[in-house]
Amino acid sequence: MTDSSSFEPFTFSLGKARITALSDGILTAPIGSLYRLGSDQPTPEKFPDAPAELSVNAFLVETDDKKIMIDAGSGALYGPALGKLRAALETLGVSPDDIDDVILTHIHADHTGGLIADGKAVFKNATLHIGKTEAAFWLTDGAADAPHATDKVKGQIARAHDTIDPYETENRVELFEDNGDILPGFSATLRAGHTPGHLAIRFDNNGETIVFIGDIVHGNRVQFDNTAVTIDFDYDQPTAATTRAAAFQQAADEGYLIAAAHLPFPGVGNISRNGDQYRFDAYKK
Repeated sequence: MTDSSSFEPFTFSLGKARITALSDGILTAPIGSLYRLGSDQPTPEKFPDAPAELSVNAFLVETDDKKIMIDAGSGALYGPALGKLRAALETLGVSPDDIDDVILTHIHADHTGGLIADGKAVFKNATLHIGKTEAAFWLTDGAADAPHATDKVKGQIARAHDTIDPYETENRVELFEDNGDILPGFSATLRAGHTPGHLAIRFDNNGETIVFIGDIVHGNRVQFDNTAVTIDFDYDQPTAATTRAAAFQQAADEGYLIAAAHLPFPGVGNISRNGDQYRFDAYKK
């Protein structure tokens, strides 16, 4: 098992901005048994390259006048192997109170759990930015009674409220269009499938680009070899597969950096074509 405490924050420049990958920890699980290929049933024998663990990464973007988080880690929701984001920030000399904005790629607990501690907002001065489709799916009154609300979804809805309501109560939640601008330099593209309103967050600064792709991919081999492979966590698996193929193709064609929540830390690099497959090359300073 990888010791995530050895993951020092990974900082690099993009244009005139500074970006830091932050490790929230390591999720240890039989990932091969969670992959799917054209079926709702696990087929682990088809995935010998499946990882035994997944990084959980979040990202800090620092511009001249703002500090912006992309996702917030899992907080106390997944045990002691995770929830290390706050400590990672502190090694940079950054307090949660210094954060101006938090942009969510989607509302799953490993991205929102770090928003709270003991039921209270961790980022006391930050505005929380959520895409409209994602907010409607998880946070609308009566969502737990909707036809799509399986027992699994109902549990996720409850956690969504636990993590986001403290900000809503203080009028610190802003919704944005799924394919629109969020903040200066930041824009969204709907990349549905993993969740109905899952987003890629693009950041442009001084002619350079990075796209935070959230949970488009889990692990650095299997889904690059075959974009049709989905994972149990995907809400709509066929759409997730189509979305991944489109996201990989665009990243390869345009050549921008990507940053992902569940690629090996720091989760930053480039996607390129490798015949009819794709390849991830980690960023090197």
